[in-house]
Amino acid sequence: MFFTAVILSFGLLSAQAADKVLFEDSSLSKEGWSEFGEIPGTGGWEVKRRKLGELVQAVVQEVTIEGAGGIFLSAGEGSYASVFRSEDVIYAMRSRNGEQSLVGQADVTGKVGLRLGFDGAFLIYEFRSGDEWSRLGKSDILGVVSYNGGISTPNRANGMSGYRVAEIESLKGVRFGYTNTPEIPGTPWVVHDPFRPQPRQINPGTVTPRDEPSTPPSDAIVLFDGTNLDAWSDGKGNPPKWKVRDGFFECGKKSGTIQTRQKFGSVQLHIEWASPSEVKGSSQGRGNSGVYLAGLYEVQVQDNYDNLTYPDGQASSLYGFRPPRVNVSRRPGEWQAYDIIFEMPEFSDGKVVKKALITVLHNGVVTQHGVEIPGILGHKKTQPYRVHGPGHIKLQDHGNPVRYRNIWIRELKPIQ
Repeated sequence: MFFTAVILSFGLLSAQAADKVLFEDSSLSKEGWSEFGEIPGTGGWEVKRRKLGELVQAVVQEVTIEGAGGIFLSAGEGSYASVFRSEDVIYAMRSRNGEQSLVGQADVTGKVGLRLGFDGAFLIYEFRSGDEWSRLGKSDILGVVSYNGGISTPNRANGMSGYRVAEIESLKGVRFGYTNTPEIPGTPWVVHDPFRPQPRQINPGTVTPRDEPSTPPSDAIVLFDGTNLDAWSDGKGNPPKWKVRDGFFECGKKSGTIQTRQKFGSVQLHIEWASPSEVKGSSQGRGNSGVYLAGLYEVQVQDNYDNLTYPDGQASSLYGFRPPRVNVSRRPGEWQAYDIIFEMPEFSDGKVVKKALITVLHNGVVTQHGVEIPGILGHKKTQPYRVHGPGHIKLQDHGNPVRYRNIWIRELKPIQ
């Protein structure tokens, strides 16, 4: 049996010495703990909790046990990760919003060490029965929030000792992103910088439709109404290879990027999308696609529900340039919506005189607001502007079966 409930977030510490101890309670006293108490109705289980704050790369909890019990990270009621032993079996468990899953397990007798922490990309679960730590498994995080941690034990911590929170040098270096890319103009960050702060994760609520598509305005150009892809091509004038079914269309294997047959300049664009309900891959390999305005400026489509990646490459980011203000991703498989207001750049004598502007609402929440786009966005670099006119709306094939539905657009003409 195991219990947890509480909260932790995502951040970075400055470089520190190897295996630096941040907190230690060898005898598991009541000192230094934010909460201590028995769990009613469990026959003697007790929990000691500490406010750990933000997830920090290479920071772990460790404890030594001889009997039953373990350690946990909690991100709110029903969301926790734990490593614990019961009847000579060590279990690594993850629960998200009450949905529990087994990460790994191992049969071990005698005194063992348990470790639970964050390697910069995933939660890691380990144990040690000799000199070396063994990996039980790894899992997605529990949200970009603030966490609590601590111990859980059925016998008043009898046979449990050596609890500590420490920074482990050997766990550093595991990150999604790049450090050898160009600097982003006007920021201290490079393109796809893994050390750029992660947007905090929030619940988008029900501002936008989830189960049923919304209805477009009367002056909108409908690009997909659930029946056909007549408004789209493969970029060579041919019908797209993406498959239409059940009111949506889906990217298949080697379907190729598609684009509207019509070109557009300044627009209001509404588009609904869903990543696969079956989670596969991580970082940029999970639920990845993209929406291109004027064929050049990408708003990233990505499954970022508990899936870490470089901040300027997550859902509703301006790819390679600007992360979203917040992460409002819904669970994999659930329908999401972008509402994008895009203003074309203006050119004179071969030079840009007004840069493109963009506002993005993701699931009804503002994630980009009147942002000036510095140039042509792309992977690992942002290129200077080049003179161009209206362009196609493009949907990227990134090798993941992303679905789209209910796409409409309104051209934003100058007011007389």
